[in-house]
Amino acid sequence: MEGNKKETWKDIKAILVQRDTPELLKLIADLYSLNKANKSFLHARYSTGEKTLEPYYGIISDALYPDVCKNKPVRFSVGKKAISDYFKATKDREGKIELMVHYVELGTRYTAEYGDMDENFYSGLESMFQKILKELDSEPEDVANIFLSRLEDVTIMAGATGWGYEDTLNYMLEEYYDVNGR
Repeated sequence: MEGNKKETWKDIKAILVQRDTPELLKLIADLYSLNKANKSFLHARYSTGEKTLEPYYGIISDALYPDVCKNKPVRFSVGKKAISDYFKATKDREGKIELMVHYVELGTRYTAEYGDMDENFYSGLESMFQKILKELDSEPEDVANIFLSRLEDVTIMAGATGWGYEDTLNYMLEEYYDVNGR
C-alpha cells in the first residue's frame, strides 16, 4: 500500500532539512546544470538588474515573434509561462509588467508585419493587454506612465491589424484612463 502513496514537497523537505550545507549546494549545482529553466530561475532569484530579464525576453521573443522562415508557430503559452516563471523567481512586479508589455508589443508587431491572424490570436493579445492594465492599477503613477506610453504605441501599431484588435485595445485603454482619472 505504501508504494501507491504520491510523493509531495513535504516528503522531500523532511529529507532536505537533515542535510548539511555542502550537500545542499551540490544538489543546487546539479539542478542548475540540469536545464536552462533552472539556470534562468536561479539567476533571476539571486541577481539584480536588467540582465535578469534577458533570458525571459528571449523566450518571449521566440514565442511571440517566431522565425517564419523556419515555419515556427506563435506560442502564447510559452510566453505566458516565461512571465510566470520570472515572477515566481523574483516577485518583481515591475519586471513582470515589463515582460507582459514586451509580450504584447511583439505579438502586435508580428501581426502588423505578417498580416491578419485569427480571432484567437487577437484574443490572446487582448487578454494580456487587459492583465497589464490591471497590474498598473497598483503601481505608482510614474511607473504606470512609462508602461502606458508603450501601450499607446501598441494601439497605434495595431492599426495595421484586423478583427477589431485596434478598437478593442483603444477601448480598454480609454476605460483605464477614465477609471484612473488620466
